[in-house]
Amino acid sequence: MVLLAVGEWGRFGKQVITYSKNGPPRTEQRGIKERDAPQRIADYWAAVDKTLSGVDDVPWSAAFISWDIESAGVTRDLFCPDQRHTIYVERIVERARKPGAAFIPHAPDAYAPRVGDLVCASREGSGTTLQNLNRGAGHCDIVVDVQPGHLSAIGGNVADSVTRSVFPLDANGILSPISGRPVFAVIENRLP
Repeated sequence: MVLLAVGEWGRFGKQVITYSKNGPPRTEQRGIKERDAPQRIADYWAAVDKTLSGVDDVPWSAAFISWDIESAGVTRDLFCPDQRHTIYVERIVERARKPGAAFIPHAPDAYAPRVGDLVCASREGSGTTLQNLNRGAGHCDIVVDVQPGHLSAIGGNVADSVTRSVFPLDANGILSPISGRPVFAVIENRLP
């Protein structure tokens, strides 16, 4: 999952956005936009059984995550791809109640993210939480690097590209709250 995400980030020109605890996000480097890579975005959509591309103006971030996880060889009995993040997170929550779950959801203030985990946030004031998966607007990124004080995660359709987002961590490795991306869950990846 991680290597695929990093590869796609490279394919899209290595766009980077840095989030801080008390300021607006900062774009460090701009990448290739979705309209310049419609066939690749169509590949992401195929993972959720849709025929769309980067010129359709339909949010494709969940299709990107679904494509990445499926392309890494994760079977649909462990992860159920969907065109909406909150739907596959809802399914992860349901499966986590059973033994042998591959993905375990955690409150962001109770778990230190590791490489391969998913960081999920609500969007557009949807109010989505782990306790209220209302199928509202959401977004997840794949953690690709964790360092003291920050982590990097890659997601699709962030500023119309595949983007590496840098998030602040506290001294215990827990995500710091940020206004630009209200994280509601960290999904632990227990796959080898």
